[in-house]
Amino acid sequence: MPSTIVCCLRNLQENRHGSLLDELVALGHDVSLVHCLNQCIGCRRGPSLSLNGLWIGATSEAQLRQELESRLFSDGKPLV
Repeated sequence: MPSTIVCCLRNLQENRHGSLLDELVALGHDVSLVHCLNQCIGCRRGPSLSLNGLWIGATSEAQLRQELESRLFSDGKPLV
């Protein structure tokens, strides 16, 4: 089932995890960008986004990818 994913523009610019967002779009998820998600302290630590209203932050793109895989695919299927 497609998820709603929202990413802060500043976080995307600072952490450069656009390829991950592109993969999520290719998988059929609804990905959008907003000016701010009001998670500034966590947002500045590394890549982050909101998945179905739940904010998820990580210290690296690889860690964010792993967190999303565990939440999006209960069968352990990896992202592209």
